[in-house]
Amino acid sequence: MENETTQTQTNEESSIVYVVGAIIVVAVIVAAVLMWPKNKPAEQTTTPTQGTTSNVVTKPALTKLICESEWFNPVVGYPKYYLSAQGGDISAGTQVECTFTIIKDKEAVVTDTVMVPVTQAPERGGTTFQCTTKALEKIPQNVPVTMVTTVKNEAGLSASCSGSVVFR
Repeated sequence: MENETTQTQTNEESSIVYVVGAIIVVAVIVAAVLMWPKNKPAEQTTTPTQGTTSNVVTKPALTKLICESEWFNPVVGYPKYYLSAQGGDISAGTQVECTFTIIKDKEAVVTDTVMVPVTQAPERGGTTFQCTTKALEKIPQNVPVTMVTTVKNEAGLSASCSGSVVFR
């Protein structure tokens, strides 16, 4: 009799071990499914196909003479810089005058003027231009200065853009 109770207890203990083991296995599988990284939906790309065009950047229609942006580029190895600006106009002129001025402590330290032709831009309803100076020296370095670009068309209208920069 004692042998039967021991064997029954051993069978019950074995059954409990199997049940607990099965619960653990199921819990691990459920946790793995929940924690598995989900695939993100593929992002659509706007790759143009044959016969279509894509305008990545569109500039607004022109309504007057405008200086849209200005920037500078250093001459590598020399303390010289090219100053540049771009913009647009609605007048029928053929060229614009760009005057670049570097101001330090409310005093103009460098000024340069360039005449550039305009380019027809029918998609914007006028013309566009981009002007760049020759390599300029004597521009203060490592201090904040103000770069002012004034553009003037043949009709006598003017526009400007400016910003604070540090030439390095």
